[in-house]
Amino acid sequence: MTPSHLAVSATLAAALLLASLVPAIPVSAGTFEVGETRIETEDPAAISFRLPVQSSAGLQSARLNFKVLNPDGNIGGSGDADFAPTSTTDATFELETITAVRYIPVGSEFVIEWELTDKNGTTFVTAEERFTFLDARYDWQSRTEGNTTVFWYGEDDSNANAAFIASSSSIADTEALLNVMVPYPVKVVVWRSEDEGNLAMRPRGTIFDALILTGGQRVAPDLLFVFEPAVDVVRHEAAHIVTKVAGDGAFTRVPAWLDEGTAVYMQTQPGRGYTEAVNFAVQTNTAINLRSLSSQPNDPSLVNLFYGQSWSTVRFLVDEFGEQPFADLYATAKAGSTTDTALQTVYGFDTNGLYNLWREDNGLPTINFAPTIPGTAVPVAEGTRAPLAIPTSVAPAPRSGTTNTTKPPSDTTTAPSDGLIVAAGTALLVLILAGGAIALLRKNSLDI
Repeated sequence: MTPSHLAVSATLAAALLLASLVPAIPVSAGTFEVGETRIETEDPAAISFRLPVQSSAGLQSARLNFKVLNPDGNIGGSGDADFAPTSTTDATFELETITAVRYIPVGSEFVIEWELTDKNGTTFVTAEERFTFLDARYDWQSRTEGNTTVFWYGEDDSNANAAFIASSSSIADTEALLNVMVPYPVKVVVWRSEDEGNLAMRPRGTIFDALILTGGQRVAPDLLFVFEPAVDVVRHEAAHIVTKVAGDGAFTRVPAWLDEGTAVYMQTQPGRGYTEAVNFAVQTNTAINLRSLSSQPNDPSLVNLFYGQSWSTVRFLVDEFGEQPFADLYATAKAGSTTDTALQTVYGFDTNGLYNLWREDNGLPTINFAPTIPGTAVPVAEGTRAPLAIPTSVAPAPRSGTTNTTKPPSDTTTAPSDGLIVAAGTALLVLILAGGAIALLRKNSLDI
């Protein structure tokens, strides 16, 4: 790597200083003198802000305003800072970045300003300042080419180079497949292992975490985490950057089988764990109903089958009908159509039809699905979307001692329309019984 390709960040001190945002020379503003903003963090769970302030009248209030920049819309917040009631003091504020209700990932870009008011009522707002939030336990370096920036630490930059090449090529290949362009820069944060990056992950279920090793995550529309420096881990996560641009609309999102299946399809190889899982499901006729793959499984034992069958379904669509209809499927979904409507518009069949075609292609008998009543389909829009993608077949294998004991659900589950028929029959029976009771009451009243 040439020096022009490398931008080295400031070495983090023992206090794990992240950034110094404003000049060290104090800035005078009326009755205020503002010093250097200091940002410190011991780990990715919180950020401490400190601003030296001099005010002849004394501070009445100090507030930190912040924004986290995001292609889908900036997320803002503010908080009252602590300070001593003296003319010279430090305004301090601590922001928790990982809580039950907030997750601000490492690699996020912040914009901050301080709002200061003295006891005379004079208010002063500092100029906006930007910084990139990094995991301050490590000394980070960065490399930027085109629209991709990779952050890494340590003396060996081979992982960073591999992550840069894999992410850039995957984004380009997925853009070509889906006929879209990612309109914003992408950041890739590379740890040397999952253990070294686990504090930066978004919390999940403890059982799931114990059984599944995570190779990488897309934690924001423009931000990837890499814990296992394997090419296909990076290609998988980078593909998610493009699938979001191609398929997620204002009120809809593509189903998980399409999103994850495309990401696995963009790997150089799907991975042994995925192919073995789907092959076994085909051999034993235990494949999962495609509608049940609309969201990721919570059962760790189903992870490989979920990814394997999703990949196999996407491969079938592309191989059987071509790349252009596949890109049209994403575009139709992004425009606001449900999955069934998008499939029907582009291919002429719905989710059940696609599942049966896939079953036929794999030598399995088709299923006689009950007719779907219009308007009863489950909408694909969701209030929140977990920014996690877990390609376990290309990451390290599950920890020793882990066994897959949960049997995948069969295809004989009751269809939604069957439930409606049962409910209607029950309601009719209730009305008949109620009518009989009323007639009996009337007869008894006449007999009295």
